[in-house]
Amino acid sequence: MEPHQPSFLTRLRAGLAGERDTAYLEALRAAGRVAYDEILAADELRERLPSLWGAPPAAASQLLAAWNAFVLQTLGETFLDADYAARPSTAGYVPPVTYDQAAAWLTAVGEWVSRARQARANPEYDIALNTLLPAPLPAWAEVAACPPEHLVALQAAVAPVREHAEVALHALVRGGVPPQFESAVNRLNQDGAAAAAAVDYAAGLRTGRHHAGLHELIEQHLRRALELWFRVGQLASMPSLLAGPRFDVWCMTDKATVARWRQDPLAARAVADMWRRDPDPGATLAIQAQVEAGLHNGDLWYHVPRYGDTCYFEPPFSPLYEVRRPVRIAGVALRAGVQFAVRGGANRGLVVGPFRPTTNVRYR
Repeated sequence: MEPHQPSFLTRLRAGLAGERDTAYLEALRAAGRVAYDEILAADELRERLPSLWGAPPAAASQLLAAWNAFVLQTLGETFLDADYAARPSTAGYVPPVTYDQAAAWLTAVGEWVSRARQARANPEYDIALNTLLPAPLPAWAEVAACPPEHLVALQAAVAPVREHAEVALHALVRGGVPPQFESAVNRLNQDGAAAAAAVDYAAGLRTGRHHAGLHELIEQHLRRALELWFRVGQLASMPSLLAGPRFDVWCMTDKATVARWRQDPLAARAVADMWRRDPDPGATLAIQAQVEAGLHNGDLWYHVPRYGDTCYFEPPFSPLYEVRRPVRIAGVALRAGVQFAVRGGANRGLVVGPFRPTTNVRYR
């Protein structure tokens, strides 16, 4: 079984079965293995800290980012390995649903590793200021019936994720909990217990005979456990999040009009909903980072219309920008003179002008 060098017969069998080549995923897997170095560094840091409650934001950021990278890398690897073990005759190829699921996890690893490294390098770094936390797991692949290997993969991922989550919870309460956080920590322990109970119940459902209904039920419980531990690990790494998110939901809003939008209940709800429904807030913020870099180096500037407002009337109520020099933003090549705004959420991307004055606000 050699996924890196599939034979002609392997490629033929995979083609007949409609499977996809995992060369891209294997490259992501190899690059993402640095996540294991980051979780080791995070474990060492956690042991050195006298208390997580007084940890500097950079230290907590490192712990959280390393945890997320570790979980995503673990899930991606177990899904590939489980498929190769179940179908060695097509190792190096996986069904489309497995490919999409592993890709969703492995493509996210690099950004979390980068954030962990940034936290290690910059003592003033605070991941909570530009990232919506706690981050959700990338969406599960939804099909009528997932391959049996997915169940094997989930079971393989549970043990290391559970172990690290329980260590993080223990470290959180080591030395005591500030009184104002006791209720929140109790709820966090409750979530950890719910995750463990889901795994134990799933183990009790296992049988030697295949049953589609049982397969789905076991998978639901394991998924739920991993979602809970993913969240628990983040909150145990950065306990300040237990007081509520510190992410600025207005970070992409036009500064000239943001005060007005803040006072508009419909706008405030729309912006919060935009971020809540965003499947990948990091990708949205990455577009904003490209825009800010363009502003910094002079490729872009703010477009100020002769009449009307300076923002686009849709969440996040982005400023209107104008291109001064050819630039590429969000994968779109923009020539000088083009006007655009940034759209967030599930419909993230650019809205290209020219723009006209309006009083019609699209809150959703």
